Amino acid sequence: MTTSSTAAISGDRVWHDIGSDLRVIIVAGIPVGVLVAGFGSRLVMLVLRVTSPDSVRGVTSDDGFTIGDVTLTGTYNLLLLGATVGIIGAAVYKLVAPWLIGPSWFRRLTTGAAAAVVAGSGLVHADGVDFTLLKPTWLTVGLFVLLPGVFGVLVGVAVDAVSRPGSWTARGRRQWVLPVIAVACFPLSAFAVVIVAVVLACWAPFRYAASVRQVRRLPAYGLVIRGIWLLIAVAGAIGLANDINALA
Repeated sequence: MTTSSTAAISGDRVWHDIGSDLRVIIVAGIPVGVLVAGFGSRLVMLVLRVTSPDSVRGVTSDDGFTIGDVTLTGTYNLLLLGATVGIIGAAVYKLVAPWLIGPSWFRRLTTGAAAAVVAGSGLVHADGVDFTLLKPTWLTVGLFVLLPGVFGVLVGVAVDAVSRPGSWTARGRRQWVLPVIAVACFPLSAFAVVIVAVVLACWAPFRYAASVRQVRRLPAYGLVIRGIWLLIAVAGAIGLANDINALA
């Protein structure tokens, strides 16, 4: 790759690709995040409120929500949080997708399992309210591990669908109207969008550099990247197992 071709890519293709990636991340990530992390969290809280003793009602959870209170404001705050989680999750999936192996069902399974143990290890802890007062403990832990697992599966399906050539989300005005509407409905997600955009812009010079492209073609490079992601998943699984043992 010559210097002139690099400059041409930097001036034309780079910004187009960054915009395209952002469109996919927003259009795929926000709906899945709102559905799973937002409404899903509300559903989990409702289930655990029913299965837990009455004494937990009115107690403030570790996330700052009052157990037993279902308000419009509280629900919308959960949806805002879900939209932000969706942006981050879709961006992470875009990052790891090129290194996933196997047929689609296996890619979904591994993505969901990795999300379950990594996010689950961050959600499950032996102190605080959520996992000491909410009962039964096995159900609390199971639901908080299942939720990110479902998110991991669905965000991959959504990102792949929106990224597909000819996707209805990229036709005509939809390619910019849909992202704008999604962020406008959940304004807090705009901060995550800005962060992702900055990361994409900073990564662009390396993404298109000739030397980096040559290294990425080496079989060892793929093995190293997959090894890193595997180590992250294993570390999450170990952390989750330790938290579960502490609760037991």
